[in-house]
Amino acid sequence: MRLYNSLTRCNSSTMKKILQADMRLSSRSDDCWSSHILSAMDGLAHSHTFKQKLLNCEPIDLSRFVVDLRTRHLQYWAPFSNTHPRERNSKRLTYHQWCAPPTNRVLVRHSPYSLPKYMFLDLPHDVIRSVARFRLRVHTLRYETATWNHGSPSNCDLCEADDDIQDEQHVLFLCTHPQMVSLRRKYAPLFSQAGSHDVSAFLNQNNNKLPFFLHELIVFYEQASSQSF
Repeated sequence: MRLYNSLTRCNSSTMKKILQADMRLSSRSDDCWSSHILSAMDGLAHSHTFKQKLLNCEPIDLSRFVVDLRTRHLQYWAPFSNTHPRERNSKRLTYHQWCAPPTNRVLVRHSPYSLPKYMFLDLPHDVIRSVARFRLRVHTLRYETATWNHGSPSNCDLCEADDDIQDEQHVLFLCTHPQMVSLRRKYAPLFSQAGSHDVSAFLNQNNNKLPFFLHELIVFYEQASSQSF
């Protein structure tokens, strides 16, 4: 929207003509830039007003647009708020309930989210990648691999814990494999600050050692899964 607004106010007549031409093209093509922006307006409270402004190549009120966008964002995640990740195997549900930063539902005029702390730390690239993979469920834990490898078991094949579903909660708190027991001892302060088996509280705690723990965890289970195939 900032780019669009700057184009509507720029001093270049050529740039303005390009913008106007692209807007006219949106009525005949779904592949142009303007068409993508117009379709992205769907679901916003003032989408009709925004679309009219766009088609007329007039500036958009950013303060109103941002509030609408944040409101729609919170509404999108609302259906995932009352279901436990083990009740339905879903990346979005797991992310919202366990891995996403807490939302601020009261002050929609301010950002409903804050960025995870690891994004502000000077970490090795492989550590950053591992943390992102864990939070977005792009890993090799069996509860995830069972979703694309049909017929593949979701139980943990590395331990004999009563809770044997190999998902994020299991590997963080419950897996009894000696390597994981040792890893929890190594990073014991992380577990003294988090609630009992509370994945969200664990991942959102303010501790610079957390990314390194998640990296070692991801590496261990990835190596274990590669040996099992």
